[in-house]
Amino acid sequence: MVRHCRFAAVAAALCVVAAALVAPGAASAQSGTSGGKTLHIIGAYERQGESTLASNNFDDGARLAVKDLEKQGWTINYERIPSGGTNATQMEQAFLAAQAKNPDAFIGLTSSNTFIPVGPKVAATDLPTFATASPTEGVKTGPAGGDNIFLLRPLNEQTYEKAIDYACKTMKMKKIGLTLVNTAFGPTVQNVIDRNIGKYPGCKVVTSQTNSATAVDMTQQALAFKDAGVDGIISANFPGPIGVLVNQLRQNGVNVPILGGATLNLAKEANSITSGLQDLVVVDDCVPDLDKTKQAKKFVKAYEDEFGYIPNYASAQVYDAVHMAANAVAKAGHDHAKINKALAGTQYDGVCDYTNDKNNVLAQSVTFYRYNDDGSKKFLKTYQLEFVPNEELGAATTVAPTTTRPAG
Repeated sequence: MVRHCRFAAVAAALCVVAAALVAPGAASAQSGTSGGKTLHIIGAYERQGESTLASNNFDDGARLAVKDLEKQGWTINYERIPSGGTNATQMEQAFLAAQAKNPDAFIGLTSSNTFIPVGPKVAATDLPTFATASPTEGVKTGPAGGDNIFLLRPLNEQTYEKAIDYACKTMKMKKIGLTLVNTAFGPTVQNVIDRNIGKYPGCKVVTSQTNSATAVDMTQQALAFKDAGVDGIISANFPGPIGVLVNQLRQNGVNVPILGGATLNLAKEANSITSGLQDLVVVDDCVPDLDKTKQAKKFVKAYEDEFGYIPNYASAQVYDAVHMAANAVAKAGHDHAKINKALAGTQYDGVCDYTNDKNNVLAQSVTFYRYNDDGSKKFLKTYQLEFVPNEELGAATTVAPTTTRPAG
């Protein structure tokens, strides 16, 4: 991939020229400067303590990117509006507040619970927006998507096509149990697995167990998996319930491997999983602490030095999003339409790698890793992602539901 020249003299010169072409009302993005490299960006997400599901990763990723850009001569106006991943009304209010300030870019839509209902309102504007969730409905032609909304994460279809392949071919699961949250996330994953399971002779789903997004007792589901004799479980769940389920499975003697998306890792990071770490396998968008590239190593070291903990996919993706916004402004100035056009051609090697697949999905790969007994991670495999044609994205042409998965 070709790396964008982030802060070269040419980019600075372009930004000076573009300053004369700023759209009316975009003066706030200039921060009162006279032609320097300026960026105004607003994020809508929480920090720890603002809700039970909140983490610092999104904001800390942005803050580190701001620090890096300022070292390179940029003047950054960065703001955060607290907004959780389960409250669509709160996210809509955060977006409207951000829109009123006319930033160069917005980062939000942190879960499909907020993306699906709020996305159409974002798409009705031209405000360049990075979404940190990737529901099918959010692709460019989807009911919640638009030309100005760019998805940092892979679609659920992409992630779980690779998950079933890895479960059946590499982990050698034969009798699979599915744990599914009863929002739109769960049925989407059920459909992906149903559509692909026939490719793997001898590999079958023997039971699918559902739960609410806020479930605190998973005894019934744990016993159902035990009774079905599963030899592995695939999770499409929320962090809270999957943490409870893993513990209750172990308590009931079900010590089988569990493969899940980023939410499984979020449950582990929150210390809600207390046993059986060696049987956890995660498929994640971007795993900076396992990445051996120069960019990732530099980012992880700087992040740990600054904040005292290891960054995850959310930290890296928001960090990269701020840099991608700066690149677009360096090319296009502070005009939203021109920024969106620049982002539509995204090909960017950051901590994670991004190429716009013409659906406005930027992610390129997923990585599998497992946990060791001591809590450390072991790299397993990286899959490159294929473009998913629109005809395979049923939700892209149907009415969107109102709720689905968190960022994971």
